[in-house]
Amino acid sequence: MVWIIILAVLAALILLVFFVPYGVDASYEDSVFRLGIKAGPIRIGLFPKKPLTEKQKARKAKKQAKKDAKKQAKEEKKAREAGQEKLDETEKIRKKPDLDFETVMALLKMGAHAIRRFFRSFTVDLFRLHYTVATRDPYNTAMLYAGACAAVEALPAMCGDVIRVRRRDIRIGSDFLSDESEFSGRITLTLQLFRLVHMAVAFGVEFLKWKIKHRGVKSADAKERKDDNGREQDQ
Repeated sequence: MVWIIILAVLAALILLVFFVPYGVDASYEDSVFRLGIKAGPIRIGLFPKKPLTEKQKARKAKKQAKKDAKKQAKEEKKAREAGQEKLDETEKIRKKPDLDFETVMALLKMGAHAIRRFFRSFTVDLFRLHYTVATRDPYNTAMLYAGACAAVEALPAMCGDVIRVRRRDIRIGSDFLSDESEFSGRITLTLQLFRLVHMAVAFGVEFLKWKIKHRGVKSADAKERKDDNGREQDQ
């Protein structure tokens, strides 16, 4: 009974690790850029950094001193080993595999499929864009406002179905009484590990299928050349 509970807990932890969304959260508000990483509901801020306390400063300095000492000891050890050992200049050079045009094109095609799957693995949980256009010239304000609206209208068509967007909050406005534009935005981009595993498995299956097919074609060509040589010898 205990083993069943342990296995169930381990399975739940593995599922949690693979299905919890991991990602980044970047925002620009009130002229301050903020960047953080997140795992599920937990968010850890990376920038701007909070000021360190005196204890944290002393701890950081102590860790840096230890790191520098280890680095120096490692460099001295490498220098001693380099002086004692002689490099073998007659290393065996591995023969590079011959890549024909068909192989290169197949690899490029599989790579393009993998890149497409990679981008489709991401999810935009939140995309927020608030932009108020304002300049000293009302004509420039109107032109910039029209260009911003056109860009926002074209953005979903450019993304297509490559990246999933769950929430959008886009507001474009104009202010003819102000001289400075106002901008604020936020994007939360997440990725689940099981999607990466699925992408790797799909790439492996596609590569194995191509390998088996390519090997069958090569063996058939070799057999045909052998039969042709045998016929020529008989004649």
